Amino acid sequence: MMVEADLCQSLQHFVSNSPWDAGRLFAAVRARAKPDPTAVWVVHDAVSPKKGKHSVGVQRQFARSVGKKINCQIGVFVTRVGPAGAVPLAARLYLPAARLRECAESGAKLLPPEVRAGATKGQLALALLDELRAESGALPLAVEPGYATGEFRDALAPRGLTECPDAAPHLFAASERLVWLNAQLGLDHFEGRTWHGWHHHVALVFAACAFVLGEA
Repeated sequence: MMVEADLCQSLQHFVSNSPWDAGRLFAAVRARAKPDPTAVWVVHDAVSPKKGKHSVGVQRQFARSVGKKINCQIGVFVTRVGPAGAVPLAARLYLPAARLRECAESGAKLLPPEVRAGATKGQLALALLDELRAESGALPLAVEPGYATGEFRDALAPRGLTECPDAAPHLFAASERLVWLNAQLGLDHFEGRTWHGWHHHVALVFAACAFVLGEA
């Protein structure tokens, strides 16, 4: 019989160190979501305050949701917002360039090769939008101000993406969903330190969210 301590350790290993592909779970959750062609994709930050510097992606950086620099991880999120509510669809951990330079040696061991060179938050958002477009076609965008750079906007038209005229209500709905995910499903409670672990944790939270909302 597995004792409680063994169970906790097994669950921690499953999330932090197990080699399963979080991308497949993200895609499976999206595949079971009800279509909503009247919805909008919201591109926004998800900020997780952290202590110390040992977790991947942690650095003192500007957190738009609190309006100042704090020690934190930042995830790039795409949330679908429509009449049925706000449903998180995709996420990628942002790795600050300065932090990657500081941890070049350890990063070579802990990070997948394709992410070691780093990427801006805008580039990460475009990669996530490409995944969504390939699966279900394009929806209008509401974009958090930090992403609305010339480089990001220039990349939208070739992808058949457009920004909706009034982003504020959609951004508010996506922000409220993050508050709910943190409070009810522990989105910001992950205590592991690995890149894979962060994505495993977030994918499991998205799956739980879909179940609670009746999306899966």
